[in-house]
Amino acid sequence: MPNLKRIPLQGAHNFRDLGGYPTADGRCIRWGLLYRSDALCALSRADWALLLHRGLKTVIDLRSLPETQSAPLSPPEGVLALHFPLMRELDGVLPGPGTGEKRVLDSMLLDYGKMLFDSLPCCAEVLRAIAGRLDAGSVAFMCSAGKDRTGIIAAVLLYLCGVPREDIVADYMVSSTYNANGFNQKLSSIPQSIRALIPDPAILQSCLASQPETILKLLGELDQRDFRTLLEGAGFSLEQQGLLKTALTEPI
Repeated sequence: MPNLKRIPLQGAHNFRDLGGYPTADGRCIRWGLLYRSDALCALSRADWALLLHRGLKTVIDLRSLPETQSAPLSPPEGVLALHFPLMRELDGVLPGPGTGEKRVLDSMLLDYGKMLFDSLPCCAEVLRAIAGRLDAGSVAFMCSAGKDRTGIIAAVLLYLCGVPREDIVADYMVSSTYNANGFNQKLSSIPQSIRALIPDPAILQSCLASQPETILKLLGELDQRDFRTLLEGAGFSLEQQGLLKTALTEPI
C-alpha cells in the first residue's frame, strides 16, 4: 500500500498521515500508524472502507460535548471511537439555546499554550489511549477543523518523538491549505451577528489560518516549561513517553 501524506476522502479534507518525519536520533515516524484529521462525521461508506483498508482501528475525538452532539461520530463496526474533550471549557459555548455568541468568538481565539497546559491530564489520557491502541491497528485523532486541538496533539507527539521543529511547523501550517475546501469554507457563511463582534476582519482570518508563529510559540513553551516532566506529573510517565516514541518510530 503506498504511503500518502494526505488521504483523499469525500467527507473530510484534512486527514493526514503523520508518518515520514525524521527524528533527532536517526529514526523516523512510522507510516500508516498515526493520522490527524478534521471531523470524520460526514464520511461516506467508501471513505470508511478506505480507512479500514489502511488498518484504522481507533478514532480519538477531541471535540467538546456540544460539538459531538451536533455532529455525532459514527464509525463502522471494528473501529473504536474514544472521546477526550481537550477543551472542557468549550462545553456549552457553541451556538445554541442560551449561548452567548461572544463566547463563541472567544473560544476561537484561545491561546494554544493555555489550551494545552490547562488540559494536561486530558492530554495524558489521549497519549495513553494512543499507546494502548497501537497494537490493534492505526489510530486517528480529530477535532472539527483538524487544526487547533488536533494540531496541538500532533505537535506534542512529534515533539516527544524528537522531530525537528521545522517539520512540526510545516505539518501544522498545511492545515489551512486543505481546510480551504473544508472547514474554512463552511465558516465563510458565519452569521453576521458574530461578524459584528469582530473589530478587524484580519482577526477572523488569523483564526482560520495555520500561522507558523502560533505553533512556534507553543513549542517554545514546551521547552521553557519542561513539558516532559509536567506530562509525567499529569500521569504519563517518562517511561511511557519513551515507550510511545519507540512504538511510533523506526530506523531510517
